[in-house]
Amino acid sequence: MSSIFRSYDIRGVYPSEINEDVVYKTALAYRKILPKAKEIVVARDMRLSSPDLFESLTRGLMDAGFNVIDVGMVPVSVFYFAIANYKKDGGIMITASHNPKEYNGLKIQRENARPIVGETGIFDMEKYVVSGDLQKAKEKGTMNKKEVVDEYMHYIVPKIKLKRPLKIILDPGNGTCDRIPEKIFSSLGCTAKTIFAEPDGTFPNHAPDPHDDKNLVVLQKEVVENKADIGFAFDGDGDRAGVVDEKGRIISMDFILMMLTRQALAVKKGDVVFEVRCPNTLIDDTKTHGGNPLVTRVGHSYLLDEIIERSAVFGGELTGHMYFPYCYYNFDDAIFAVLKITEIVSALDVPFSEYIDSLPRAHASPEIFIDCDDNRKFKIVEELKTYLKENNYDFLGIDGARINFPNGWGLVRASNTTAHIKCRFEADTKEHLDEIIKEVSGIILKFGLEMKC
Repeated sequence: MSSIFRSYDIRGVYPSEINEDVVYKTALAYRKILPKAKEIVVARDMRLSSPDLFESLTRGLMDAGFNVIDVGMVPVSVFYFAIANYKKDGGIMITASHNPKEYNGLKIQRENARPIVGETGIFDMEKYVVSGDLQKAKEKGTMNKKEVVDEYMHYIVPKIKLKRPLKIILDPGNGTCDRIPEKIFSSLGCTAKTIFAEPDGTFPNHAPDPHDDKNLVVLQKEVVENKADIGFAFDGDGDRAGVVDEKGRIISMDFILMMLTRQALAVKKGDVVFEVRCPNTLIDDTKTHGGNPLVTRVGHSYLLDEIIERSAVFGGELTGHMYFPYCYYNFDDAIFAVLKITEIVSALDVPFSEYIDSLPRAHASPEIFIDCDDNRKFKIVEELKTYLKENNYDFLGIDGARINFPNGWGLVRASNTTAHIKCRFEADTKEHLDEIIKEVSGIILKFGLEMKC
């Protein structure tokens, strides 16, 4: 069971790891995390196991004394909106996001749709579930249904100002976004076409991960054949998106973050928060446009904590979670993010691809995974940091070790979710990139880890 209570959410294979009994007990444990809460929002995605898990979740929440507001099968952004907009005490959504169809899970929030993560409640909930230290309330709660999608759309549409209407292809991947983005774009005057719209937990067309290139093949083809200006793909619950330009090229997240950072800083100067994997080009470009870039540890909840603490104007991470505090609620919403991207593209005097080609870029590696037992990975990274300090390396140690070199950097960190140590590298030239990878490979080999590029 410990494998499903993770740093950012609860997630596992159904029914062997997560099932109706686990979800019911977790709902009772939620009361111990929010002892004074009264009204809780619940939602679910379209996975085949979600209706049964949803029944167990709501039964457990009512047994724990919560009054439950059921917003139905909706994107996670609509779920978050219901918590924040109606000022409810928290919420739980049944979803496994971009994971394969055999998975399911729980995203757990408190007031203002702030995530509850490992250190702020999930690990404690695990202890209560495992120990059986759970109680029903003396007075059972109630459950009421509420339609939220229309109000969500009415809230975000006035925030978007397009210079010209665009032709857009949308791929929700048979996930919860359904035709909601199409309706929003149409109301803004755009011509929008949706492929794979029907929510289907078997994911008959492709896996629900928009950051895996093979899942964007059809979208790329549709954009080119329809002579569209841009294409967007969403993950299963709609908190992350992939982007395709008019040539059918997949746009990397560092360019997306750069675009949105420039957009935010044009409205309001201030702090911008990224995570430790962000490229130097993004940091430097933020400074060039009047922002103060800050780097924090990997994980969207940690990123959000830093954004709120610093009153930052924008923040995002390379996995696609993005926050727009200068103009929106403090939760990640892929639908709102693609609308802001569309604002930028609609104001361009050149094709989107030409603008992307003008952005500063460096040579970077993909993320490299090294198998490492969960019981060893964090210890090895701490030993690595000690070695780097003793040998006078320049490094940032807030989440693993980001080792700085004259012409680039290399990052070595323990994964929070899998039995891996992850590495990523960047340099100003391909030759310097190879040199940095070679040097870091030699260092981590001292700890019994072999990096295969």
